[in-house]
This record gives sequence, structure tokens and C-alpha cells, in this order.
Amino acid sequence: MESDPELTIDEQVAHMRDAYPGFSLITTEPWIALWRGQLTPFAREYDVQVLYSAVSLDLAAIKAKRVHVEIHRPLLRPRADACIPHIYPNNSAPPFPRLCLHQLHEWAPSMIIADTIMPWTLEWLVAYEGWRATGTWFAGGHNTEREKLAVRRRS
Repeated sequence: MESDPELTIDEQVAHMRDAYPGFSLITTEPWIALWRGQLTPFAREYDVQVLYSAVSLDLAAIKAKRVHVEIHRPLLRPRADACIPHIYPNNSAPPFPRLCLHQLHEWAPSMIIADTIMPWTLEWLVAYEGWRATGTWFAGGHNTEREKLAVRRRS
């Protein structure tokens, strides 16, 4: 089975510029792109950093051909009764954990970041706000309330 060709960094940059003109391109090279901008899922505005690298950067725990999304403001906070769900630790910058937006098989470098990762980031932020208020994670992901509801409906 033949897979779709990978999009270049320049193609990803062009799609982000068209779909998210408020996001600034902080750096771009043929092997990396870094954007910063604001997303407002409801009342709260979040300063979001999106990094896509075609190569691994081991010192920063950047994996090749994956998108890394961090929230820089306001800092994500756990609830008194639970840790923040659906995040990965960021050993190079601990205050900014990386969001768990999808499982590895659900995104590929042939997919447009602006059409996938960015809407998934908004969904994650909506779920985070709901979780902060209620303690329940209603967005997608494995072992979540939404997944449990779907299983119950199929039964």
C-alpha cells in the first residue's frame, strides 16, 4: 500500500499562514517550523506554541516528524484531586507539558497541521476547561469519558 507523500515544511507553513494568520512563524528552516499564537476556545485565551520538526532533537526530546504543542500562557494547572490528563512531560521545559492530541497512528507528515493538529488543540483546550470545572474529560482520547460513552452506546 502506497502512502501519501509527506508535506514539506514550506507547505505546512503556507497552510498555517492561510488558516491561522494570527499565528507568528518564529523560525523556519527546511527541517523545522515553530509557530506561536493565541487560541480562544471559550472565554479564556491561550498562548500556544506549535513545533514541527523533520528530524529528532534529542536534547529537547523532539521526535522526528511529530508535532509538539505546548501551552505557554496561562500555565496549565492540575486540579486539587487530579493531575492534568492527556499531556506528556516536557523535560526541557517542565512548566510547559506537551499536549497529547492523538495516538501515533492517527497523524502522519502527509497531513496538514492546520487541518488536524490545530482543531485537535482547540478540542483539547475545551476539554481542559471542562475538566478543570467538573473533573471529567469529555474530549477524545483513550480511556476518556467520550470513549466510554461510545462503547456503552455500541453495547
